[in-house]
Amino acid sequence: MVLVSATSFGTLPIFAKLGYSSGLGTEQTLAYRFTLAAVGMLALAFIVRQNPLRLQRRHLLALLALGALVYTAQSQTYFLALHALPASLVVLIVYSYPSLVVLAGWLFLGRRISLRHAAALVGSFAGVAMLIGGAHFQASWPLALAIVTPVIYTLFILLGERVMGDVPAVAGSAVIMTGAAFSFCLITLFSGELTLARSSDQWLVAIGIAIVPTMLAISLFLASLPRVGAARASLLSTWEPVVAVGLAVVFLGDRLAFIQVVGGALVLVAVIAAQTSRPVEPPA
Repeated sequence: MVLVSATSFGTLPIFAKLGYSSGLGTEQTLAYRFTLAAVGMLALAFIVRQNPLRLQRRHLLALLALGALVYTAQSQTYFLALHALPASLVVLIVYSYPSLVVLAGWLFLGRRISLRHAAALVGSFAGVAMLIGGAHFQASWPLALAIVTPVIYTLFILLGERVMGDVPAVAGSAVIMTGAAFSFCLITLFSGELTLARSSDQWLVAIGIAIVPTMLAISLFLASLPRVGAARASLLSTWEPVVAVGLAVVFLGDRLAFIQVVGGALVLVAVIAAQTSRPVEPPA
């Protein structure tokens, strides 16, 4: 599930860049992304008999807050960075978060990891560093936003792991997306971007970004958290930058240096190793 989720997430920067080139604004793209995804997930939740309204109040409020506050902040910083920086660079900076998840688990939750998992984490971090090594950095606000994004995402994952262990995956995902949709509709209302898409290209981007890197990617990732744990899920998700960089080269014309190819291969090896590793964590 995590690898399918990571592959789906890997299409996100491509959809974002296509949305910008079609004339969609940042907040407008995100409003379409989460509103359409929320409608789709709510419909699916009722179809599979996971009525979100039957969730306990504390779970419902926690999930709404995760979507309306934490995931909204993460998506906003990510997309603003994408507006000004190459897609491959933003994705690769964001994918420092597996290390942050493990570090936060160790510092705040008293968690340990197996030797094999630690080795896989080091390998994936080295691979991502090599991938980033082919990019050019210049101090700017978009770069700062890209750096803040994995910190916020780390918080989302650790909180999501705790909440999703007690709720059905489809219903929980639907509530989180509903919270994010509400926030972005408010943001677009105040920014003046709350308008209907004006072309078929914009509608295709809106529908695509709602289905693939949102409904499919988020729901599968959240469903996997209680099963494999935050640390292992995060490490397996380092497959996403390999997908994102490859798609950016093919569809956006980004350049790929030899060191980035080597880094991508190293990430792939780490992901394969992570599938057989098991983080050692104390009982919740």
